[in-house]
Amino acid sequence: MTPLPVGERLEATQAARLTAGARAIGAADLLYAPLGEDDPAVTTREATADAATRHPVLIWTPDRQGAVLFPAPGYALLAGTEPFMAAAVPEGIDEARARFTRYARKQATHHPELRAVAAKYTPTHAAWSHSADVAPNTAAAHQLRLLRDFTNGTVSAPDFAHTWWQARRTSQANGERLRGPLADLFDRVLMLLEDYEVDPQLAEPTDLSATELHAAVTEAYRRIVPTGRTI
Repeated sequence: MTPLPVGERLEATQAARLTAGARAIGAADLLYAPLGEDDPAVTTREATADAATRHPVLIWTPDRQGAVLFPAPGYALLAGTEPFMAAAVPEGIDEARARFTRYARKQATHHPELRAVAAKYTPTHAAWSHSADVAPNTAAAHQLRLLRDFTNGTVSAPDFAHTWWQARRTSQANGERLRGPLADLFDRVLMLLEDYEVDPQLAEPTDLSATELHAAVTEAYRRIVPTGRTI
């Protein structure tokens, strides 16, 4: 579960999250129930969430794999199963919670109650900014070891690319967060891998070669992680 910033209506951005989650689990419809009534009338609508929906309302998928509680202006609570949340919150639960915390601080004058909501749903993981900060046995630590081995020449470019994407998906699923120099490094590696084709037969003239990928990744890595640093 994570809180989301909203105004008087659900708004397009947050409605899109609910829609994405519903589609990921194959839900064709969404159920809407206004809150605060003794016998609320439940309505069924197509899986595309209505961005004009006002509070207070509960919206959920028929199989109850995902739901949005919109109790008051300022925030809504999004919750669901792992497949639902992976599509609805692609940035990760911890990142969504961290963003809401920053939003709550900015809205403290108009919506002081948001600070309590943010305090209830804090990120599980700290945001790491340097390689030395990364907790061992995490996917991010695995990515750092991959970088070390690739730049040292003990891992091939195809193996590096395959394993990096797998570790990145695991890191996102675990809610691991990066910031500062380490986030810049991982973003740079991601951009480079997007320009590299593992299968030489599918490579285009503008794609990076294995040698070019190695040189560019090594340059980025050495700017952030000092030579000789043990990860």
